[in-house]
Amino acid sequence: MKHIHIFLLLTFCSMVANAQKANSFLVYSVKGNVSIVENNKGTKAQIGKLLTDNSTITVGANSLVSIICNEASLFSITKPGTYSMTQFKDSCLANKSSITSNYLKFIWNQLTTPKGAPEKNRKSYMNNVGAVSRTNISIWIDSRLDTINYYSGDFPISWKCYSDADEFTFDIYEEAENGKPVFQKTVKKTSVPFADFSSKLKKNKPYFWQVNVKNEDPERRKVVYIWDKASFEKLLAQIRSAHNGTETAAEENFRIGFLLESARFYSEAYGYYQKAAQLNPELELYKKTLEAFKKDYAIGQ
Repeated sequence: MKHIHIFLLLTFCSMVANAQKANSFLVYSVKGNVSIVENNKGTKAQIGKLLTDNSTITVGANSLVSIICNEASLFSITKPGTYSMTQFKDSCLANKSSITSNYLKFIWNQLTTPKGAPEKNRKSYMNNVGAVSRTNISIWIDSRLDTINYYSGDFPISWKCYSDADEFTFDIYEEAENGKPVFQKTVKKTSVPFADFSSKLKKNKPYFWQVNVKNEDPERRKVVYIWDKASFEKLLAQIRSAHNGTETAAEENFRIGFLLESARFYSEAYGYYQKAAQLNPELELYKKTLEAFKKDYAIGQ
């Protein structure tokens, strides 16, 4: 009986501690006239602003603010009025099955990292991320390129070379092993654009690509999959609707870019990252992410 009493006491203390645990809020999106009051001091709401349970937020007419709570959930305030953040505790319940959960953690980390601190790699917040590894003696391929989904756009398949090799053979096969290539190209650069071969491949069918260097054994083949318009637009519609809060066009484009990259649609993600940076050039996160993306995938090199 004594052990039961101790267990119940510990359980009660844990429940009280959780109930008293303060929430943290991060301003994700702002449109119109939105202000914040903390310690009797009012300021204009800005993306990246951290709030607590003690903060008060005022939303003007034809305005809105979207807020991430505890790195895990997103909600919006669209009705004009003044609100205490304590009244949104129910909005802080996380949906662990949400496909945007990693995205919210990424945004929280990026917007709360002190200036000058190293930026964490966005790819560590994405699903199906393998360790970057060297493929053979001289060729190195980012493991994110093990599988590439593609619908449209200008994007290169790239690799790095750590020898003095100055010529590479890029092959695409119908089989994971053996067989003759259905496309082959010899290049001096360490990349081949999709425009060179995408029209020659059938849609909705896996193909396998490989980079060969003279006198070296190639590593296993990687997968490339060309999507048809209807299938891609269905996926895109799901991604567009995969959020609870309200966004401006800049936030929506950035979120879609992140989720497309996570799904390995690199060419399509690039366009959305570009659009986000154009719509909100003042937000450093969009600019840095676009620069990192271009560097990661050898765009413009």
